[in-house]
Amino acid sequence: MNSEKTCDRSRRGTQLVTFQLGDESFGLPVASVREILRPIDLFCVPGMGADVEGVINLRGEIIPVVKLGALLGVVSRSAERSSKKRRIVILDVRATSLGFFVDEVFEVSRVQAQEIQAPPDFAQGAAHAAQVVTGIVKLAGRMVICINPDKLMLDDLMAKEPAIGT
Repeated sequence: MNSEKTCDRSRRGTQLVTFQLGDESFGLPVASVREILRPIDLFCVPGMGADVEGVINLRGEIIPVVKLGALLGVVSRSAERSSKKRRIVILDVRATSLGFFVDEVFEVSRVQAQEIQAPPDFAQGAAHAAQVVTGIVKLAGRMVICINPDKLMLDDLMAKEPAIGT
């Protein structure tokens, strides 16, 4: 009976998919991540906006790929796009799907709520980043910035996205 309670406690908390973008480590709730892919062909669509790299065709579904680094103010290390560790993370957010490139995916880690510290106050120039970042946690010797996937998309970007499939 005691071991059941111990196992139950170990399952609590939040699971984060951790990844690297530029020199920073980030984490997203695993429940919002649909899949992680090796890079596939990216197609540019005129009029998509500055925060969108293009779209991918994932098994017949057209998915916008956003510039996560630009939204967060981070420069990708694998700008040459030839890194073997580079991946596309596909999220299901606000009843739609979106993807973004990351330099490397590390692992899925379980964290407890008390381990996540509040993010620091952000400067005015980083207003969008302040909405996206929910906290910071130390995992495997790295400081991991926790991201709220529901806040990743700018409203004007979301308004344009449904036009892709029409």
